[in-house]
Amino acid sequence: MASPGFAGKILRVNLTTKQIGSIDTSMYESFGGGLGSAIAIFWDLCVEPGEWDLLDAFDSRNIVTLMTGPLAGLGIPYAARTSVSGVAPQPWPVNWFSRSNFGGSFAPMLRFAGWDGVVVEGRSDSPVTIQIVDDKVTIEDAAMLWGLDTWQTQEEIWKTMSARSPVRYGEQWQKLGSSYTTQRPSIVTIGPAGENKSRIASLIHGAGSGAGQGGFGGVFGSKNLKAISVIGTGSIKVADPMALRDAREWFERNWPIDGQRGPGTNRSTGVSCCMGCNRACRKRNAVYGNDSDACTESIWYSLPSPPFQRTAQKDRDRAGDIAQRLGINVADCCFGGALTFPSPPDHPIQPGVPSTTGSGWYIKRLYDMGVIGPGKAIDTYPLPMELYEKGEFAEIFGTAIAKRIGIGDLLAEGAARFAEKAGRLDDLNGILRLPVWGYMDHITLPGVEWAYGNLMDSRDINNHDIQMGPTDKMTCEEYVKRMASQMPPYSDDPFMFDYSWQGDQAYKTGIYSEHRAKFVAYHQHYALFYKESVLLCDWGFGNYYSPVAEDGRGATPQAEPVFYNAATGKDIKFTDGIEIGRKAMNMMRAIFIMQGRHRDMEKFAGFMYRPGAAAASFPPANMPVYDGSKWEWKPVRDMYLGEEGVERWKTAFYQLEGWDTQTGYPTRKTLEDLKLKHVADQLKAKKRLGSA
Repeated sequence: MASPGFAGKILRVNLTTKQIGSIDTSMYESFGGGLGSAIAIFWDLCVEPGEWDLLDAFDSRNIVTLMTGPLAGLGIPYAARTSVSGVAPQPWPVNWFSRSNFGGSFAPMLRFAGWDGVVVEGRSDSPVTIQIVDDKVTIEDAAMLWGLDTWQTQEEIWKTMSARSPVRYGEQWQKLGSSYTTQRPSIVTIGPAGENKSRIASLIHGAGSGAGQGGFGGVFGSKNLKAISVIGTGSIKVADPMALRDAREWFERNWPIDGQRGPGTNRSTGVSCCMGCNRACRKRNAVYGNDSDACTESIWYSLPSPPFQRTAQKDRDRAGDIAQRLGINVADCCFGGALTFPSPPDHPIQPGVPSTTGSGWYIKRLYDMGVIGPGKAIDTYPLPMELYEKGEFAEIFGTAIAKRIGIGDLLAEGAARFAEKAGRLDDLNGILRLPVWGYMDHITLPGVEWAYGNLMDSRDINNHDIQMGPTDKMTCEEYVKRMASQMPPYSDDPFMFDYSWQGDQAYKTGIYSEHRAKFVAYHQHYALFYKESVLLCDWGFGNYYSPVAEDGRGATPQAEPVFYNAATGKDIKFTDGIEIGRKAMNMMRAIFIMQGRHRDMEKFAGFMYRPGAAAASFPPANMPVYDGSKWEWKPVRDMYLGEEGVERWKTAFYQLEGWDTQTGYPTRKTLEDLKLKHVADQLKAKKRLGSA
């Protein structure tokens, strides 16, 4: 029998053998669901057997796992996300195990169908889809869908499903087995980019929800899997329905939407939500910008001004639709973004540093420098570089990548590999701002905890949950103490938030200290459980500061366990969730180690150690700084890192996590304390267990 809050089973589909089976959720629900459970599943199915080196994301032995969280489908705001994970093709220079996630209706619908997740193994010898109708699962021929874009694919599947039982979705009841529904299937699919195994191919659900980072669209393509379609007519058992309803009302009463960060804080005509949410962060437009959350996909084709003319809004919106239809992770191929920031003297990017310097921006720099173009070693065909500032360039650029035409074949490998193929890896020290693992600069500095998080992970952590900036509600010292008080088990250490980055103070309490190691540890552990496993949305959690609350106190750490416990009946404390996140992080670390990760590999790109490293960042200009005697809000946008300081920080972080400081390998004591003895045994067998 399924535990409250869980469907009780995880679908397992082998595309090579065409076997369809299931995994008992109870084997993995202690990880909370989502990514935590997926990490443990990956270990059991891919690492433990020891049959391959875990290095090629397109190997048929790789699995791709789509997992839900225990709050999906329960009408809880911010809880409709789906976690995607496996060995990912985008990270550079190694295809690290990684993850992404997306919102919409897929996770709730999967749960209504009676499943907590889907594990896909093997490779089909021809294009297929997986169709889920409650507990009936079939592998369907997708020859007629191959080559279609993501919107066309979903429309064709809806038509096919309706033709089998004629219905007008949303208006008529459709009989499915012994039940009925008015809903159309929820679908996650790939476009041409995924079919052609681009390393920056997204999974797309609906018009705009997407799992972009990691390149999992390419993994679907490598498996000849065009789409997964699901429709469910069931329900989800929860431990305490009344407590769940009361928790939602309590949350919305005390922390209303208009006091939270991010898009969709005011409801208006032409917006939509993920299923069960009321945030309405997805804008709609009758012509272009069909379903976007106003993040990177809405500004990827946005030329920085100066030096270019400001890109028209209709061209931005149209470009967003192009990327969604082709299934491209535009975070890798941005043209500069909507903002530019002043360049420091002698900075390699002049006259200003764009906020998002992806491959779209990078190729123009190389073209203007005479490095690429007609007659060069790398031709720019089919890109009409003379039309770079025209909206139609975005469509040609995207199509070239998705279909691997001309220079698009190299760009489809991602910006870092493009630079490598061009013999220009030294650009990572200057004009190509990819801080670590080949991902675009994104709030990396002065939000140094974000940078360190990336370094310890396998991707841009994309973790928007620490609100820093002056407020008239309290002094700087009061603010950092308040923030610390909401982050157990480190509630007694406000120095976690000291952004001192120069001189001795940087090592004593600032960004290279053990205090910053605590902040990063908390940040990672919190995210791995509450956001990646329970799958609470980034726009709602963590919620530490609320400008509309009388005392400024946000919902974290109160709200998360209230929701989780009402659904599951597990009665965890907030710190129990942090510890589960630590367990998941150590198991993921062990996967990295099995793939060859070592302390010596964990280094930032060269530009992070030079003036201007923080020049293209969005956090407030003023951050908390402790000078040895008092706290003040001070500007830190001129921050850059020192290699000695980063190494000092790494040692402090490894010690805090219980890892060998020479190698970065977890120790047996650390793993056994987390009840991961089997992981320690496997690492020892490979001579990769940390010394005590």
